[in-house]
Amino acid sequence: MIDKLPLAEKTNIKNWPFEDLVLKDVPVSTLCDLDIQPKENQIILVDGAIVHNTAPRSVVVEDCILERSVPVNNKLIDLNQQKRNSILRITVPKNTPIIEAISVVVVAKERSLVHQTEMVLEAGSALDIVENYVGNGQFNANIVSTYKVGANASLSINTISDMAAGSVVYHHKNAEIENDGVLDTTNFMINDTNMVFEDLAYLVGRGAEADIRTVSIASSQQKQNITVRTENVAEHTVSNIINYGIVKDDAHLAFNGVGKIQKAAKASDNQQETRLLNLSKTAEAVANPFLLIDEGDITAGHAASIGQLDEEQIYYLMSRGMSRTEAGKLIVSGFLAPFVDVIEDEKMKETLVAKIEKKLG
Repeated sequence: MIDKLPLAEKTNIKNWPFEDLVLKDVPVSTLCDLDIQPKENQIILVDGAIVHNTAPRSVVVEDCILERSVPVNNKLIDLNQQKRNSILRITVPKNTPIIEAISVVVVAKERSLVHQTEMVLEAGSALDIVENYVGNGQFNANIVSTYKVGANASLSINTISDMAAGSVVYHHKNAEIENDGVLDTTNFMINDTNMVFEDLAYLVGRGAEADIRTVSIASSQQKQNITVRTENVAEHTVSNIINYGIVKDDAHLAFNGVGKIQKAAKASDNQQETRLLNLSKTAEAVANPFLLIDEGDITAGHAASIGQLDEEQIYYLMSRGMSRTEAGKLIVSGFLAPFVDVIEDEKMKETLVAKIEKKLG
């Protein structure tokens, strides 16, 4: 799924039922049917229909289904185009900075979510988005998200995946950043399902920047395969990948970090870091870092580590009166704190922390 790159390890997804999609027609939900408290600067989409929209008027919000796009060399993206039953398109006009963050909630309630999110930031605009994907465990999901960041535009986006156990999820994100555009992304994979997640960013304009942070927690029998790729196409572009993961019980978690610098992308910088914390002897944590360099006048680097809880840290905290469980919880909280702190909405941060703590047990 990443240009036939020969990964050192691949999650076995051969028998995952990606094509088992329930696409029945369902009545439009009302807010009273949902366990979601609506608020200002929020868009809520349920089973393909917008049921709440209080985004600023300067932001163009649409939910009409498009015709099929040109096929691509990815069977799961083609499947999304063929079976799509939900779309959310957000456009921010030229030179329009949106001051307040917008919350987007996409819900699969009564059927499979075959969804596309499109965000277009025209030149000189700015947008801060928190998007939350919530899924019913009875239904598989296929989600494709595309982001276009125009010249001198800035997109900050926090994505939370909260899909229920019993489903299989494919989520593909793809961003293009123009001249001096900035993309700042944090992904929270705290779902309970088996999942393939891809986040790709192409720095196509001179001076473009991309920072992508991803945190995943895999537990029980869960399997997650996560690929984050940045590609420096133009000169003086900067990209950073930071992947943190926690795996426990009998779960499997694989991170594939791919940094590519194309020929003629002079004076560019591509960095990546992957840290995995394994809390169980029967869990499997895998880190696959790759750098693909076609240009000499660049800076690049990668780091990866897989470890367990530091016994010295635990001993120190226990010597200060904590139980072993309390000490472990504090260490794990500190491990994830840099990610959680990027959420500025305190209520949303509180909800996210509660979900993380429930996931960790």
